[in-house]
Amino acid sequence: MSQATSELLQGEQYARAMLDAAPLCCQLWTRDFRILDCNQTAVELFGFNSKQEFIDRFTEISPEYQPDGQLSLEKGRMYVVKAMEEGRSFCDWTHLLPDGTLLPVEVTLVRILHDDEYVVAGYTRDLRQQRKKESSIRRLETESGKIYYDLLTGIFNRRFFDESLSWVIKTLSRSHGVLSILMVDIDFFKNFNNTYGHRAGDNCLRTIAETLTNSVTRADDFVVRYSGEEFAVVLPNTDEDGAQLLADNIIENVRNRAIPHESSDAAEIVTVSIGVTTGMVQPGSRADEYIIRADELLYMSKRSGRDRSTFGRM
Repeated sequence: MSQATSELLQGEQYARAMLDAAPLCCQLWTRDFRILDCNQTAVELFGFNSKQEFIDRFTEISPEYQPDGQLSLEKGRMYVVKAMEEGRSFCDWTHLLPDGTLLPVEVTLVRILHDDEYVVAGYTRDLRQQRKKESSIRRLETESGKIYYDLLTGIFNRRFFDESLSWVIKTLSRSHGVLSILMVDIDFFKNFNNTYGHRAGDNCLRTIAETLTNSVTRADDFVVRYSGEEFAVVLPNTDEDGAQLLADNIIENVRNRAIPHESSDAAEIVTVSIGVTTGMVQPGSRADEYIIRADELLYMSKRSGRDRSTFGRM
C-alpha cells in the first residue's frame, strides 16, 4: 500500500470517527431519496441496532402525514430537491420511533460533493427538550396570567387593581393627568343570594361584570372585581363629565339586563349604586386616597336610596 493510499485511508478513518462522535444525527442522501450512510448518533437517536438497520428501515419511522398536513414522502423529496438546487434547506419534521414515540426534530439539509457527485447531508436536531421548555414557559405564562383574573367573573381581580392603579397614578403624576374612579356595588345582593340561591348569585355577578366591561370603551380603562359584590372602574385621563356620564350609562345598562330581584328595596330588578370621584394626580398622590373617597361616595348613594350615583371631587 502506497503512502498516499495509507494517508487517504487514515483520513477517512478520522473523518468517520469525528462523524460518529458528532452530537447531531447525520445522514447522507442521494437525489432520489436513498440513504447512503449515517453516523452512530443517528442509530441511537432513532432506536435502531445498527447503521444498516437504520438505512434499511429509515422510511418506516415517519408517519404518513406531517403535522402541517403534507405527506411525509412528498415533503421529504421536496426539501431534498430544494437542497440539491439551492445548496441548503430547512424544515421541521416529526418522526415515529419504533416504540411508537413521536420525535419532533429540526432538519438542515446541505448539498455536498461525495465521490465526485452531489449528495445531501442531513443534520437532525432533537427538539423534545426544547418543546418541553416551550411548553413549560407557556404553562407558566398561563398560570401567571391567572393571578390577575377573578375566577368567577373572568375580569381583573383585586391584585391587578392594586398593582395597576399604583402604576397609573405614578404615570399620571408626571403629566398632572386626571384620574376618575368608580366604586360600584350591587344593591341588596345578600338578599338576592338568600332569595335565589348562590348559583343564581354567581350568575348575577357574572352578568354585572360583563355589563360593566361592555360599558367602558377605551383601551386604558379597566374594570375589576374589588370584593364580593363590589366592583371598581378605573378611568385614566377622564374628567368629571366623562366619569359621571359613564356612571349613568352603567346604571342604565344594569337596569336593562332586567335581572329579577323581588327582595330588593330599591327596585324589582337588580340595580347598582356607584361612588364617583375625579381628581388631578399630583406627585405624592396615593391610590388609597382615591379608593377611600370613591367608597365614601358609594355609601352616600346607598344612604340616599341606592340605584344611583354620587359624585365628589378629590
